Amino acid sequence: MRKDIQIPVINLLRGIAAVAVCLYHFVVTTTGYIQSKSVLGLFQYGRFGVQLFFIISGIVIPLSLIRSNYQIQYIYKYLLKRFVRIEPPYLFAIVLGILFLYVRNFVPSSAPGDYFPSITDVLLHLGYLVPFFEGAKWVNTVFWTLAVEFQYYIFLALLFPLALSDRKPLRWVFNAIVVVAPFLLSSPRFFPHWSSFFGLGIFYSLYLTKKYNLTEYIICTILCCFVVYTNQGAINTGIAVVTLSTVHLFADHNNKLGAYLGSISYSLYLLHSTFGSGFINFMSHRFTSPLEKLLVIALGLLISISAAHVLWKLVEKPSQILSKRIKLSSNK
Repeated sequence: MRKDIQIPVINLLRGIAAVAVCLYHFVVTTTGYIQSKSVLGLFQYGRFGVQLFFIISGIVIPLSLIRSNYQIQYIYKYLLKRFVRIEPPYLFAIVLGILFLYVRNFVPSSAPGDYFPSITDVLLHLGYLVPFFEGAKWVNTVFWTLAVEFQYYIFLALLFPLALSDRKPLRWVFNAIVVVAPFLLSSPRFFPHWSSFFGLGIFYSLYLTKKYNLTEYIICTILCCFVVYTNQGAINTGIAVVTLSTVHLFADHNNKLGAYLGSISYSLYLLHSTFGSGFINFMSHRFTSPLEKLLVIALGLLISISAAHVLWKLVEKPSQILSKRIKLSSNK
């Protein structure tokens, strides 16, 4: 079994997903700025970048665990490793988000904000606990996906050893949980709602590393696609199939721009709403011709990428390096 599997196209897909989500928020959720129904209809598809992120995470994290010979006794090191990787950029994004909510009240022509986080809200952010408390709100609404991801990390920490077992019944317990979970808890705020998307990536990683044979993989993938289709429709199913097909057929494909956007995709996701959407909302009152709108949105994206680059360089990259130093097992 190869443990050194590299899939360069995943970095490209990360970049595409991040930019897609950015453009969805810039074009579609900037109230009243873009009025063309055809343009709004096209950029509505950008929201599916979230599902793309979930499938990618479904591939990447299990590959890392398999590479590290993960066992349940490594759970604390694994969670620490993930925490060190994702938490510092997230904390900076929280601080910047709070500053944005405060400063916008003093910006001329900016509508007064109807929300400012309480101390309780901020503390709930630290453990991704906002969705578990009625009335609690995110400083930045895009953070909801980070809570889903963190729940996914905990799910893998506890149950992934079942998938790695040589005993087929234990593997099928794991498979059944992944497939059935969306029917048990349907709220999109929680991991079970999205488990079939993550599952498509998980099962692919298990097949790629020969932990699952072809028959097991095909059965699990068909079941996940069926669940996605049943719960979330044909478009989501198509996104899932196209993503997996791209990863499998074009695994070695990448380019410099894609690699760059992929490397900063997490920081871009964290900051685009604060910097890009904030800029576009401010400028939308001043620049209203079609060409001006195009330039404003393009500048919003450029500002978001620039802010993401700084966060990646100063915070995310050092966190990533530190996380890699945490080894799960002594033989790795």
